[in-house]
Order: sequence, then C-alpha cells, then structure tokens
Amino acid sequence: MAKIKGNRNIFVGFGIILVFILIAFVYFSPQLEGKQLDAHDLSTYRGGAKELLDFRAETGEEAIWTNSMFGGMPGYLLSTRYEGNLISKAQALVNVIPRPARYLILMFSLFFALLLILRVNIWVSAVGALAYGMFSFLFVIIDAGHVTKAHTLTYMALVVGGVLLAYKRNPLVGSLLTALSLSWMLTASHPQMTYYAGIMVLIIGITYLIYAFREKTLPAFTKTSVLLVLAAVLAVGTNFGNLYTVYEYGKYSMRGESDLTPQDDDQTSGLDKSYILDYSYDLGEAMTAFIPRFKGGGMAESLGEESNVYQFFERNQGKAQARQISQNLPLYWGTQPISSAPFYYGAVLCFLFVFGLFVLKGKDKWWLLAVVVVSFLLSLGKNLGFLSHFMIDYFPGYNKFRDVKNIIVIQQFAMALMGVLAIRELYLNRDNKAELLQKLKYTWFIVGGLALVFALLPGLAGDFRTASDARLVQAGWPDQLMEALRADRRMVLRTDAFKTFLFVTIAAGVIWLYVKQKLKASYALVIWALLIFVDLWPVNKRYLNDDDFAPARKVEVPFSPSKADQEILKDTDPNYRVLNMAVNPFADASTSYFHKSIGGYHGAKMQRYQEMIEFHISPEMQQLGSRLQNAESQADVDAVFTGLNVLNMLNTRYVIYNPNAAPLYNSQALGNAWFVKDLSFVENADEEIVALDGFNPATEAIVDAQFSDALTKVSFDSGDQPVIELKEYRPNYLKYQARVGSGTPLAVFSEIYYPKGWNAYLDGQLVEHVRANYVLRAMPVPQGTHEIEFRFEPQSYVLGNRVSLASSLVLILAVIAVVFFEIKKKVRNEEEETSGEA
Repeated sequence: MAKIKGNRNIFVGFGIILVFILIAFVYFSPQLEGKQLDAHDLSTYRGGAKELLDFRAETGEEAIWTNSMFGGMPGYLLSTRYEGNLISKAQALVNVIPRPARYLILMFSLFFALLLILRVNIWVSAVGALAYGMFSFLFVIIDAGHVTKAHTLTYMALVVGGVLLAYKRNPLVGSLLTALSLSWMLTASHPQMTYYAGIMVLIIGITYLIYAFREKTLPAFTKTSVLLVLAAVLAVGTNFGNLYTVYEYGKYSMRGESDLTPQDDDQTSGLDKSYILDYSYDLGEAMTAFIPRFKGGGMAESLGEESNVYQFFERNQGKAQARQISQNLPLYWGTQPISSAPFYYGAVLCFLFVFGLFVLKGKDKWWLLAVVVVSFLLSLGKNLGFLSHFMIDYFPGYNKFRDVKNIIVIQQFAMALMGVLAIRELYLNRDNKAELLQKLKYTWFIVGGLALVFALLPGLAGDFRTASDARLVQAGWPDQLMEALRADRRMVLRTDAFKTFLFVTIAAGVIWLYVKQKLKASYALVIWALLIFVDLWPVNKRYLNDDDFAPARKVEVPFSPSKADQEILKDTDPNYRVLNMAVNPFADASTSYFHKSIGGYHGAKMQRYQEMIEFHISPEMQQLGSRLQNAESQADVDAVFTGLNVLNMLNTRYVIYNPNAAPLYNSQALGNAWFVKDLSFVENADEEIVALDGFNPATEAIVDAQFSDALTKVSFDSGDQPVIELKEYRPNYLKYQARVGSGTPLAVFSEIYYPKGWNAYLDGQLVEHVRANYVLRAMPVPQGTHEIEFRFEPQSYVLGNRVSLASSLVLILAVIAVVFFEIKKKVRNEEEETSGEA
C-alpha cells in the first residue's frame, strides 16, 4: 500500500511541476513567440563579452582575456568556460528551457523539493512553492538582466534542503544533495547571493549546535557537520577553476585593496564603505515587503487618469501630455539613490509568517526567525551603521559586495518557509481549535491591524518627500505639481495598504473556516493559491511584462554601428583604442561591442585602472571636451590632444564626439609599443600615479622601484632610434618585431599589466617584464632583431580546471556509490517487510 501511495505521489509531483512550467510560460508568454528578454545588463554583457565570444566561436578556445573593456582585463567575470567542471554539464538539462521562464520554474520546483524533503503535504508544498517563487525580487532582477543573480538564487532552496535532510534524517544523502546543489549554485556565478545563502546555512548550523548541546546529541551533530563540510569542500572543488581565478583576480580588481595610501576611514581591503552601503533599506523601505508601494514603488510608475499629476497636466497642457507624463511618474520617495521597483513578498506570505511565530515550536522556528532578524538588520546598511561597519571590518568577504539590501533574499526565503511550516502545523493540530483560533486572532490583529492603520492614516509613513525631488524643482515643476505628486504617493500607499488588509483578512478567514471545519483543506489551498496570484501577479507585471521582450535578432545583436563606428571599423590595424565621449564611457558597453574601448561596463574593473580613471583619464577627458569647443580647424583638432599623456599612452587613436559624424583621429596616440629614452623610479604607488601628471610618455617611463632589479641592464644609446612593431594580435596573444641598433633600451607596451597570467617571451625564451606608467607593461630589449611575444597563460586557470575535474570525478563516484547503497538498503527493507508479512 505504501508503495502504491509513493508511486501516486511521484506522478502527482510531476504533474505539479508541469503546472509550474505552464505558469512560467503563461507569465513569460512572449517566449512562445520566439522573443527574448531585452534587458539592459544582458545587452551590456553582450557588448563587454563580444571579443571573448567571437574568439570562442572562431577557434573553439578560451581567450580568458579581453582588450575590449578598460584597456584590457581578465574574462573570468565576463565569459569563460571551465571544462574541468563536469557537474555543471548537468545544468544543460535545464538550460534547454529558455530564460527567464527557466528561472521561475527552478524557483518553484526547487522550493517544492525542499518542502517535500521536510515532509510537508504535497499539495501544501505546491502552494508554498508558488508563494515563494512569485517573490517580486526575482522579477525585478530579471527585468534588469541580472540573470546570474536570478540563477544563483534558484538553488538556495536545494542547498538548504540538503543541509536539513542531513541533520534531520539522512546525513549521507543530505550531504550529497548539498554538494550537488552547492556546486550548481557556484556554477551560476553570483558570489554575493551564494554568500548570503552561506550566512543562512551558518545560522542553521549554530541553531542545531545549540540544540545538540541541550539534547545531548553532540556526537551525531558533529558527524553530520563533518559530512556537510566535506560536501562543501567537494562543491568548491568542482568549481575550483572559476573560484580560484576570480579570487586571484579579486586582489587586483576594485574588490581588492588599493596600493594607494588610504585617505580616510572609508577605504577597506575591498570596496569603500560608502559604496558598499549606498543602497540600504530604512524602516519604511522594509515595509515594502508587506505593502508594495509603501515608499511609492519605483522611479517610473504608471498611474491612470485618476492620479493627481494626470489631472494637473490635463488642466494645463491637455490629455496627451497628461497621459505621457503619468506613465512614468517618480513616485519613489525612499532614501536609496535609485529604485526601479519594491521587493514585495506578498500579503499572504507575511501573514502566514507571523502566524508561524505563534504556532511553530522547536529548532526550525528559531533558525528561521534568526535568519529573518539578522537579514533585516543587515539590510538596513548605513541606517544601522555600527553593525554594518562591524561586518565590513571583521566578517570575511563582506566588504566585497555592495547593495547590502539584497540580503533580504534570505529573509523572504525564511518567511516563506515558516509560513508553509505553519500551514503544516495547522493541518497536524487542527483538533486544538480554541488555541489555534486564539493565535489566529492575535495574528490578524497584528498583521491586518498594521495594514489598516496605514490605509486609514497614510501620513504616519512620512511626508512623502525625498531628496531627489530637488531635481524636479530644478527642472521646473511648480509647487502645485509637487503637491500633486506627493498626493499620488499618499494615494498608492493607501490603496496598497487596503489591498494588503483585504488579502490578510481573507487569508485569516480561510484558516478560521478550516479550523471550524466549514471548509475542506483542498478548498482552502485553492483559495490561498488564488490569493497569491491575485496579489503578486499584477504587482510583478508592473515591472516585468510583455513590453520587456523583443525579437530575438534585436536582442542577440543589441547594438548598431553609428556613422562614427563605421568609419573607425575601416581601420585594419588590429589593436588600438577608442574613447566614446558621446556616452558615459565608464557605464557603456556599446563601444566595446565594436572596438577596444577606453571605457566599459563592469563592477569589477582593475583597481589600478579605476584609479587611472579618477586621477587622469576623467580630467583629461574634461580637458579634451573644453579644448574641442574652441577648435575651428583641423590643426586645432590635432592640437587638442597635446599633453593628454595618459590617453595618448593608452593608444587612444579615435574619439567619438558625435556618433553621427566622423570620429576625431588622434595623431599623437603612441601606438602599440615604443621605446623610451629615459627611466624614472618612484618609491610607491602614491608617487607613481602623481608622476604621470608632468611626464612625456613618448620619451620617459615611470617605474616602481620594486622592479629595479629587473631593469639593471637597461641602457640608452644615442645611436639609431630602435623600432618595435605589432605583427600579430589575438586577445590572449601579441607578437612584436623589434630592431635595436645599440644598447638595451626599454620598450613600453600599450597593454594593461596583469602579473597573474601574462608572460613575455624574447625569441621564444621566457623573460621578465615589469609594470610601467602605473598600468602598462615594459621590458628591456637587447641589441639586434628580436621577436617578442606576450601570451596569457594563467596557471590559476590550468590548475583550477585540473582540481575541478578531479573533484567532479570524486563527486560523480560518490553519487553512484550512495545511489547504489540506498537502492540496496531499500531492497533489503522491502524484503524484510515481505518476510514479516509472510
């Protein structure tokens, strides 16, 4: 009988997953028409990774380095494959489902799997998975194109499921599931989301340790914890290639420590504290989990003809203008610099979480509550400065991530799980009617009462003003219009609060009817599912809808060359750089799509290059812009590049000033490589970056004294000028030919220095090269004719792939062994049951 029931549940489970798939494709219905998500970050990814993708398509090899962004940078965080990770190949099975539907299906399915692991009723698990998966955060980040964040987030439930299975019932199978799910999570490549999941797992471990002491089960806890640690090591091992290369690069990126002397307490060994905490929740912002537009919503909300702003414009400028303005209203009035949408959990989910606080008992209640509290406090960021600064200063790795409010992903996870466990508890203990109804009453008073208070008295939330309103005033918005805007902010808060109150009241009513045995469990679940969709579906559709999709061709080829681009592409030289001043060059990947750009779009550019932007490139751009305003002839244009030392040494051959006109040609760009006549040593990075102010890069090189031993043979001769020329270019390989008549002069290469992978070869022999001019490469070249090669050969990539391959094989063998062991144990148990029945 148990076997028949088990088989039936398997079929039901597959049917539920098919429903999840159906829901995802109904929501993302444009995918069925062959359209793709047209998101900003996906376009910028295609721009920044274009050279890497083209090289892979043409050669079948990994370039690992690209020169298309910020002068040159490793491709580890752009597009690099690690063939040693065999476990990641399994993801190909789900990758056949096109994104973003894939992510929603995984969110539903893996949380569903977690609930089944916890032995929650299969139908309750299905509804709980819907509540979790419809979390608006997922839809907002998908809309922005943060697909690695979304993909990583989907595996959180399976990681937690493995950990809980190990502690609760089966240490071996649970640990193996943890290893597999964590391996896939790491492959999805968003360290910040993985880090937050790690904080949650740490809280679980601490809670279970406390209970192990209390229950005197410490030996069993220790054995399970050791297995879980081994599982984590194995998961890290399968991803060692990408983790090791990113870790190595991190020391040289913006996430690493600067070589410059810190100017204030804001600097850390990672990101600056102000940068880390720039996007922080305040108490009001946290309320958006419960009332979506508590802080107005996003910065471009659409309201109908009933809005006060619409009526103002209709009276003054007509319906057409009113309709246009009211489609993109700046309703957001929180403290963050930018907010595209609120992160709404759902009224029913929040209600069930509070109900869970009353009805749940034991260790699961306390770790879930601890996750909610810890994540809430950390999401406050700069608004709870002492805690945030403590974490930045003392918690390993915390200073590598910004946008700290994102930690609410584990808060929502814990609240969703507690809500589902509360429903399970309700089903198991319905006989205790009086106690359940008393707890239900308390929950409704707290949750429903809070919503009703803000519905009746929205002014308690604040004055509906924000610092960014000053820009609207500067743009000419009169006081009467600003008051209309604030009235709209008040209106949406009141409207959403009433909706939340209504949903909470219906949810409470369903529980009341069920406890009173006036409503069957199946009907209650159907009503809850409907409440979830009626509540969350329209909220999510405000921020991710059919308009965010475009024909596949437009998405796959996101940029069209401008007239300036077309002119530049006529240049057959394979290696020069372009500065696009028609856009913000340091928040733009369109230039990288066509050229090797001075700028780019990436949150982990090299630290020294970022400092060059701040100290030299941006000031030189300002000089260039002001000079061009006074240029009247071609001779004037040629002269504007005089003295722009850093742009010239970076081989900035073209400047796009007007995309619809021919680019400006920089005749003073120094080319791919050149010999200098003088060498100046400095003692540290502070002196080095300052020394670039007044030097002539065509004749002088600035080198840190730490490289002096490698340059002892440098000698400058007054004979014939040596010559060096680039002969062959690939993103990971450069070949030059040099002719030196006498002496051993110093060649400077207009290529970004990165010591963890670039090797220099003189006539096939490995030789040392050094860093010059803060970011470039240099090496002495002896007398004669020589072939000089630079090859990108990072040992971290080679070693990482080997470790990944070995770990993958161990994990695969472990899976086979555990499956065999579990099948054998199941057969033995069935035989014993049969024997007992006989």
